[in-house]
Amino acid sequence: MHFRGFFSPQAREAEVFPRLMLVISVIACVAHLSFIVLFDAIGVTVLAWANVASVLVFALAAWLTRQGRAVLALQLMGLEILLHGTVATALIGWTAGFHCYIVLIIPVAILSTVFRPRTKAVVAVGAGLYDIGLDMAYRVATPAIEVAPDTLAVLHHFNQASTLLILGLLSMAYFRLVKRAEEGLRELACTDPLTHLRNRRSAMEMAQREAAVFQRGGQPLAVVIGDVDHFKHVNDQHGHAVGDTALRAIARVLREGVREVDHVARWGGEEFLVLLPATDTGEALRVCERLRQGVQVLSTQNLGGVALPLTITLGVAVLQPGESIEQVLVRADRALYEGKQAGRNRVVLAGHEGPPAL
Repeated sequence: MHFRGFFSPQAREAEVFPRLMLVISVIACVAHLSFIVLFDAIGVTVLAWANVASVLVFALAAWLTRQGRAVLALQLMGLEILLHGTVATALIGWTAGFHCYIVLIIPVAILSTVFRPRTKAVVAVGAGLYDIGLDMAYRVATPAIEVAPDTLAVLHHFNQASTLLILGLLSMAYFRLVKRAEEGLRELACTDPLTHLRNRRSAMEMAQREAAVFQRGGQPLAVVIGDVDHFKHVNDQHGHAVGDTALRAIARVLREGVREVDHVARWGGEEFLVLLPATDTGEALRVCERLRQGVQVLSTQNLGGVALPLTITLGVAVLQPGESIEQVLVRADRALYEGKQAGRNRVVLAGHEGPPAL
């Protein structure tokens, strides 16, 4: 698995809610367009024109959302819902069901990513109290405009269906927010923040899984440990910022130099681990030589404003039957040490010592 990009859970969450607002704005526009036709047909002209204004408000809210002004868009939508629900309820009665939309302010406020918790609580409680007050004022009151019972029934069910649809969308959005947050946390837990490669813990878990596949009769597994040569000098002479730039560049070379099925991790400090499933000794050595040359090419590039003499030494070991992943890692590490002792900037194949006798 390669990490092509890295996004925090907060960033992912921030993407979902504006999209939800756009969807709600579109649904609201369609609903109010329907109300224009309906109210014009039954002769309630004042509400037909009110719905024209509502369509314009929600269209403006959608535009503001796309412009990144979600707070103003939410304020406009909330104000429109309150006014529209109040006026419609006062004119044609509680039975029409326009008050249902006021309740939607509560989950929208709670799920919003643009308000602080205290603001969310004030808006949610305020909307709830307002709806209760509207109920007390108009549930048994005589409507200002008399509408046929059949028409009221159509309005009631339409408003009920629209409210349930928006609630369903809000529930789906909440599920996606939670799911994306969990995915983000899992990604954080297994990702090195500097290089965006797997971290040591995640790499060890993957190594255990790949070793288990091999021991069940799978194809060979090559294990590679690489260490950047003289990296301490880079930090000492050029600073840690340049060193971090160099590590990111090396990580990119390693990640791009292997297959999708291979695994690259930051093993610790300037050490990297590469797992090559279904790779025999000869192929593993060819891959490692390509990686070594790729890192050496970085010496000709300007990293962090300076030219760095970057090279890497790689120790290679191929997992043997009956051998544990810990044992093959030890052999790869010993091969790496031999490469360091022999002058660095080379690929060294580990000898096989076999698993200890039981």
